[in-house]
Amino acid sequence: MRRESEKACLSCGRWVAREATACACGARWVAPGPPEPEFRVPRVGKPVAAVSAIGVVILVEAIILAHEVYVSPLVWTEAFSSMLVYLARFFVPVLLIAAYLAYRGCQQARRAPERYGGEQVARVGLVAAVLLLLVHAGVFTARIPRMIENGRLRREAATRANLYRLAWAIEAYRQQYGTYPRRLIDLQELDPNLKPVVDAWGREFVYSAISGEVAAAAPMPFQRYQLVSKGPDGILGTADDIVLRDDVLLGGTNVEPQGRRR
Repeated sequence: MRRESEKACLSCGRWVAREATACACGARWVAPGPPEPEFRVPRVGKPVAAVSAIGVVILVEAIILAHEVYVSPLVWTEAFSSMLVYLARFFVPVLLIAAYLAYRGCQQARRAPERYGGEQVARVGLVAAVLLLLVHAGVFTARIPRMIENGRLRREAATRANLYRLAWAIEAYRQQYGTYPRRLIDLQELDPNLKPVVDAWGREFVYSAISGEVAAAAPMPFQRYQLVSKGPDGILGTADDIVLRDDVLLGGTNVEPQGRRR
């Protein structure tokens, strides 16, 4: 930076003494420059921006959360926490930016108080941003078990949907060929473009056309076919298996499927 005692020539841009009336390029000053202001207004852009962003976040979240509580009064705690976790993906980045602006505003006000102001405003904004971030983090942490459980339920629902889709294809195969397919790959005879269907954990289903011996040993008279998803653990015959027999969904099974598998 140039010293306060220098000024730039408007013709060539060369820096000369402030009291000079002529430049080496031949240009002259016909009138003295404007006087310096008696005092400077401190800059408060970063603190004001931080507090404004935090205020907008609080206002928007308050309106949305109040609406959730109003429409779901019986389960308002669940609706409140669920919506707060959802809003975090939009507002946490805003709060992080606001916290950074407030922190920078505090630093500038401390280092150059004659040029930058709003230190108290910046401190308030920084504290508010940190508190809001802690609230979002606490609610998110508290909902982690519920999120894991919901993820498991979604995978089970997707697996059941794929089981019914395969059951429909198996029945279509029987109607066309008069018998059930020996393997799932035989379903491609109906549609060569049919891709292998897997469960929500990326594992292929275990299929078998139920024989007479297996049907006789079953607690109910199943006499057609069986589809099994190995479940989350990937082990056949455990309690988390998802079983479809004759279009009927069952829980875990300890019966090892007979016949050929794919």
